Formats: sequence, structure tokens, C-alpha cells
Amino acid sequence: MTPYWLVAGVVGRLDADPINRDDARRRAHVELSHADYHRYDDSWPVRIVKDIEHALGRAFETAASNSPGGGAGAVAFVVLLVAIVAIARWQLGPIGRAAHEPRGVLADTTMTAAEHRNRATAAAAAGDWKMAVVERMRALARGLEQRALLDPRPGRTADELATEAGQMLPTARDPLMAAAATFDAVAYGDRTATPDDYETIRRADDAAAAARPVELAGV
Repeated sequence: MTPYWLVAGVVGRLDADPINRDDARRRAHVELSHADYHRYDDSWPVRIVKDIEHALGRAFETAASNSPGGGAGAVAFVVLLVAIVAIARWQLGPIGRAAHEPRGVLADTTMTAAEHRNRATAAAAAGDWKMAVVERMRALARGLEQRALLDPRPGRTADELATEAGQMLPTARDPLMAAAATFDAVAYGDRTATPDDYETIRRADDAAAAARPVELAGV
């Protein structure tokens, strides 16, 4: 369960010992350093390859800018760059592909939707938008389960969640589909999470919470 002081610092709740913004941000960073918040981070081989690509890209830009007319030296560097990246990706193989395969939104956990929302709020306050997206999507999924609109199923993907919940909550279908696409791109793709991504998930969570379920034919 999220510590009370963290929630109080993030949402600005006042008590006998007020917490200022800098203190709240520092405490949020400490809380979010725990391993449980980083299960959706890229694996270390993926991070190494990405670092190599970025470093070589910067080196190429430097070489090209210092080669008159983009001469033979820059061309040779491009060939070397492509060869190194291709070899690295080939060696990475299934590890790299597995990192981008959609997995379940929820792990096997007993945390409530409110607890996931508190974690999302803390992550957003700390500027950790990827974790904010992941935790708010978990809040959305857990909230639907708590309302008995979806059966608890840890392996349910974001697309499956949006499709199943969209049938029960047609007024929230579009926000749910947008949230699923955003979650997959941020949690499993190469996209860097932004405040707008978090806002997409937040709107879907709010829309699902406010929507009234319809009775499905044959149910």
C-alpha cells in the first residue's frame, strides 16, 4: 500500500507537519526507485543496444559535419554504423522482440484501483511518465474488475481489456481503445512517455468510471 506521507505530499493534503513541493518530489523519487515500479522498463540488453545506437548516431553527425561534401569518410562511417547495429540486433534476437510483445496489464496483485491511482499520481508528480501511464492503466483495469464488469484475469492485454470493457461500456469505448494503444506504445514499444500519454490514460479511466454498463444480448 502506498505510504500515507507520499499520497499527502503529492496531492497536497495538509496535516500537522506540512510537506513542501521539493520535499514531496524528493520522497516520490525515493518511493519510485523501488523495483516494483520498473517491471516494464527495457531489459539491460535492449538498453545497451539503444545506447550504442544513440552514441553512434551522434558520432556520425560529428563525422558528417567535418567531412567536406559528406565525403568518403562519412560514407565509410555509415557502412560501419549499419554493420554494427545489424550485428547487435541479430545478437539480441528474441530478447529484443520479447520486450515489445504485449503482455498483461495487471500482474497477479491484490492492490486496489485507488492504490494504483495513488502510485500513478506519485509517478506523475515525480515526472516519471512511463510509470504514471502503467499505474493508471492498472487502476483502470482493477477498477473494472472491482465493479464486476470484467472477470479478474492477470494475463489480459490492453487491447483485450479495451475490447471487452468497450462492449459493456459503449460510451467509453473510444477512450478505452486510445488508452490501450498508448499503453502498448509506452510500456512495450520505443515511445517515450509524455504528459499527454498520461492524460490519455487518465481520461479513459475517468470515462470508464463514469460510464454505465449496458446489458449484452444473450447474457
